[in-house]
Amino acid sequence: MRKLLAIAFFSVLAYGLPSCSNKAAEGKELAKTYCASCHLLPEPGMLPKNVWQYSTLPYMGIMMGVDKEIGMLEKPLSDYTILGPGSQLIPDEDWEKIKAYYLEEAPKTLEMPAYVPLKNQTLFEAEPIVATLPGTTLPNMTAVRIDAARKQIIAGDQSNRVIWKWDAAGKLLETKKNQDALTDITLLGAQTLYTFIGTTTQANPDVNGFVSSAASGKKILQGLNRPIGLVSTNLDGEAGDELITSEFGFKVGGMSIWKLKNGTYQKQVLNPQTGATKSIVRDFTGDGKPDILALFAQGDERILLFENEGELKFKETQLLRFPSIYGSSSFDVADIDGDKDLDIVYSAGDNADFTTVLKPYHGVYVFENTGGMKFKQKAFFSQNGATKVMPADFDGDGDPDLISIALFPDVAGRPAEGAMYFENRKGTFIPMTLPIEHLGRWSVMDIADVDGDGDLDVALGSHAVAKFPQGGFDPQWKQAKGLLILRNKTK
Repeated sequence: MRKLLAIAFFSVLAYGLPSCSNKAAEGKELAKTYCASCHLLPEPGMLPKNVWQYSTLPYMGIMMGVDKEIGMLEKPLSDYTILGPGSQLIPDEDWEKIKAYYLEEAPKTLEMPAYVPLKNQTLFEAEPIVATLPGTTLPNMTAVRIDAARKQIIAGDQSNRVIWKWDAAGKLLETKKNQDALTDITLLGAQTLYTFIGTTTQANPDVNGFVSSAASGKKILQGLNRPIGLVSTNLDGEAGDELITSEFGFKVGGMSIWKLKNGTYQKQVLNPQTGATKSIVRDFTGDGKPDILALFAQGDERILLFENEGELKFKETQLLRFPSIYGSSSFDVADIDGDKDLDIVYSAGDNADFTTVLKPYHGVYVFENTGGMKFKQKAFFSQNGATKVMPADFDGDGDPDLISIALFPDVAGRPAEGAMYFENRKGTFIPMTLPIEHLGRWSVMDIADVDGDGDLDVALGSHAVAKFPQGGFDPQWKQAKGLLILRNKTK
């Protein structure tokens, strides 16, 4: 839902097949020339021809200053001026050759993996929580957090501009109205920080996002471009924690460290790339200093390691890289196979862009750590529109299981894949479905022991107003309560 303009970037150029025409063959080489130095290039076969022709290629052209492509768009575009660079960056002749390459090599349709019915997982009991007010629209949850210490749940509803708070039993404790879109909730003991994306979640170049104190409303950080992630941690060993922001942005964004000096936070940019989505702080290198692992999910989609060299200096290393049309949506780390190192779980499925078709590469990936922070793909599970995957030991057997949600599931063909559970059996995952597909369209998720009974529960927020043209819309979502607690019945 966040990557509104990433796919149209000129990075979606690729290698083709030797059988194309001379014009297309030249276009293939031009594609490499213009883009291969900056992005991992997907093949033309990763999207169907009609999507290239009437959506992706026109947007690419507009972003390269080829304004005539506006007329090729299948859907009207009112704000195309924010896409363009101000002047044309590619000659018309070269652009037409690139188009020829893609249109000749692209398939008519994409072949999806065969659907294999899965068993229902029965570890959890679903409990809908009412998150609606009289006269309001369907909720659009953009953040949720379980505060296990206080036995509370906090969630942000963008559509109705409300921040909700419930107790562990689902009793409403508080509603804060007239709020901007909440994207992250950071729990810091007695203090809670709210991250707001700004006045809109659309691809807007305005820098109006901020971080504020939940208790006082005081703004701590300002001037952020579509921030969606915040981490508070001590990186340099000095007194006080630093803040790490993930600004998804549009043309401006990036991942930054903020250090408090003389009562003011000072910004240090780690990487200015747009699409910064999430950061995880651990000692990944074993030298006793906290490092940063980060996902960038726009244009050049990749996972980067920022190795801590001391005094807030970091060495950047690329660990994984994905094609720019994957729709990278989340990642996390856990020792999946019990070999005492951290593996990576990753989801691809952001489909709120210009390529909203079912995609065979959407789903949950597991990357095994082969030593020295080197990773290879170990497993893939198809789940169209996968939005988030999280590891945790839900069944209490000592190894991390997985749970994933999809904001853009294939409602018509594979509705049960809107929420999935993966039981870890000695490093091998057994996929199952969570039978909650009619209770909401899941956009956000958090895991913690909300009721204090010793096992891990799940909180899910619904984005029922979202529609996916090729996947359908479940009419029962119109009665969605907004929030769902999956109560773990292990204990």
